[in-house]
Amino acid sequence: MSYEQLEQHIYENDIRTYDILTALHPFYRYKIYQITAEKCRLSLEYDVQELALNVIRMMGMFPKDVIENFEIASFSYSELLSYQRILSKKSAKKVRLSRKANRARVEIRRNLKINRIDDEVQKDFDENKKLRYQHLKYNERSVQDSLDRKTSNNRKRDWMISCCLESSMRIACMTQDPCSSGWFLSLTLPKKYHGLSFEQANDEINRRLNMIKKYAERYGIDWSGISVVELHKDETPHLHIIYFVNNEKSYISQKTDRDQLLDIVFKFFDNEDPEKYELNQNVTDFEGVLGYIFKDYGKPNTRHGFIGLRRDIRRVWNNLYIGNYGDPSLSYLSSDRLFNTHRLMKKNSWNDVVDGIPGYVLFSLYGFKSDYLNNIGKNDEPIRWVGLSRVILKMRKCINFSYKTVRNLLLKIIRRSYVTDFGYSYIYINTYSVFYCISRFETIKSKGQPPPERGDWMIFKPLAGTY
Repeated sequence: MSYEQLEQHIYENDIRTYDILTALHPFYRYKIYQITAEKCRLSLEYDVQELALNVIRMMGMFPKDVIENFEIASFSYSELLSYQRILSKKSAKKVRLSRKANRARVEIRRNLKINRIDDEVQKDFDENKKLRYQHLKYNERSVQDSLDRKTSNNRKRDWMISCCLESSMRIACMTQDPCSSGWFLSLTLPKKYHGLSFEQANDEINRRLNMIKKYAERYGIDWSGISVVELHKDETPHLHIIYFVNNEKSYISQKTDRDQLLDIVFKFFDNEDPEKYELNQNVTDFEGVLGYIFKDYGKPNTRHGFIGLRRDIRRVWNNLYIGNYGDPSLSYLSSDRLFNTHRLMKKNSWNDVVDGIPGYVLFSLYGFKSDYLNNIGKNDEPIRWVGLSRVILKMRKCINFSYKTVRNLLLKIIRRSYVTDFGYSYIYINTYSVFYCISRFETIKSKGQPPPERGDWMIFKPLAGTY
C-alpha cells in the first residue's frame, strides 16, 4: 500500500512528528507504521486517521537520543562521506561518523525489534562501504583485501595466544587436571537491560567484568582466560569466558580458588542461577569451545580479550613473531630471551604440541599479570606442585637457555681437554723415555701413573729410546 495518505494525516495533526519521520529512512519509517498498526489492531487501509494519531503517540515514546540520530542512521555510505567532508572543513580536523551511524542503527533496531540480518539499510551501507574499499587500490591490492588480511592475521594471533595460554595453565596446574582443560562460563544481563540502550547495556557488562577482575585480585586469586562480549539477536551484549584457576583446596580454607572466583562472579551476575549446568561447564574439547568463541571474530560490536595476561600482550606477540626486536614493547626482555622465545613460537608441529612446548612461550615472555605465574619459569623459584616438577624443570631448562652460557661451557670444555691432554702427555714423556712426538692411548689414560715394564714396549722399539 501507499503510505502517502497516512503521512498526510500525520502532517495535518503534528508537523514536528512529520519532520522527524521524513528524516528517517523509508525502511525504518514504514516499519514504525506496521508495528503501530499491529499493536493497536488497526488496518493500514481503512483506519488511516486513527493510525496516524497512534503513530504520533508512539513517536513520543521513543528515546530522545535515538530520535536525534535518525538522520545519520539513514545516510547511505556515500552520503555519510560527503557529510564527513563538510564537518571536517568546519572543524579543521578529520571527522569519522561510520561508527556513530552504526550505533544509531543498532538503537533503532533494538527499539523496533528488527534483526540485523533483516535490516536493509545496514546491509546496503555495508555493501557500499565494501565496494568502495575494493575500488581503492595500492600496489595492486585493494583496501578491502588489506582489511580482510588484517582481521585474519589478528584472529590467527589471538588463536595462537589462546592455545599457548591453555598449555601454560596445564603446566601451572590451573586446569581440571594435567590432561584436561579449564571451564566455560556464559553470563547475561538482567532483562531490564534488553529494553535500555545499547550503550547502557554495553557499559554495564564491561563494568561487571572489570569488577570481577578487581575483586579476584583483591582476594589474591590467580586466574586467567579468554573472554568475548558478543550480541544476542536483539543486540543486547552477553559474555562468554574460558577460564583457568586452581581447583585444589587449601589448608586454611575448605574453599578452592575456583569456588571463591565463582562466588565473586555470581555476586555481580546475581540474575544467573549458579546451579545451572549450561552456565558453568567443564571444557572437554578446548579447540571446539575456542572455535565457538571465535565464530564472530572481527564483526561489529564483538570484542575478544584475555584475562590475566599483560595488557600489551598482543603488541609484544606481534613484534616478536615478525622479528621486530627493536620495538619498545620488547625492551624488558634480554637478547637471549628474545631469540629463544622467537624460536619457541615457531615450534607448532604435532610432537611439539604433545610435549607442551607452546605452553613455554608465555612463561618465557613473562606474559602474565600474576607474579606467581611468571615466577614458575624462573630457575631459583621453588616448585609448588611436586607432581609437575619434572614438567616444570624441563620447561625451565628450555626457556632459560642462553647462547652465552653454552658458548662459555664449550670453551671451558675445550680448554680443560687441551690442558688435560697436554699435561698427561708431558708427565708421561718425562717419566719414561718415549719419543716426544708420540701421544699414545696409554699416555692419555695413564694420568701420571708409572710406565709399564720395558718388555711391554718392545713392539715400539724403533720409536722408543733406551733407558
